[in-house]
Amino acid sequence: MQESGSGGTGEQEPEELPEFRDLKVRGRSVRTWSIGAGAVLLVIAAAFGGLKKAGDETPHVSAGTAIDAGQFEVTLEHATVVKDLKPLFTPEPGGVLLAVVTKLKVTDNTGTTPPLDMIRLVGVAGVKDTAGPIGSTNLRDATMNPVLTPDATEDVAFVWELPKGAKIPAEVNLTVQGYQHVDESLLDHHEKWLPDKVVADSTVAVKDKRQ
Repeated sequence: MQESGSGGTGEQEPEELPEFRDLKVRGRSVRTWSIGAGAVLLVIAAAFGGLKKAGDETPHVSAGTAIDAGQFEVTLEHATVVKDLKPLFTPEPGGVLLAVVTKLKVTDNTGTTPPLDMIRLVGVAGVKDTAGPIGSTNLRDATMNPVLTPDATEDVAFVWELPKGAKIPAEVNLTVQGYQHVDESLLDHHEKWLPDKVVADSTVAVKDKRQ
């Protein structure tokens, strides 16, 4: 009798299952969906600060604490409101001056003038957070925008103008800019210090000396 069938005697091997990465959902591979979902989660986490490392947070320091800003050692002392600082600084009619008093020391081996982007006021009425001071002065000899000598600590005030009618705060929030040394800058190939990142923030009391 003739046997039916294909003539093979072995068992048929099971059909090979597709790999996970080759599966399709709505026309897209599961792998693609997984990558997309992961990217969305990363964006959401970043938006709510979930990816921010504790070490990346700007340290908050107390007034009177020395801050390493790279090119400078900065100590925030207090702030003072005055009518003017003649002959160096005079506000517009009705305005006043707010001076942030610091102790500064140049840590480099070359003397330099403290950059005006070093200190910023935050949340002060009448002053934009991005606005730099109108100038600085050495309190020892009233020198405007002084050149500091390496390793010599000086009392330096950074001065802002508050417009007429601005509320005089009891305290102000401040940030301190840090600086990074480069052996050769990309622009002019010179050795220099460049702004890096905010290295600290602080809150200091305001003394009202308008009288």
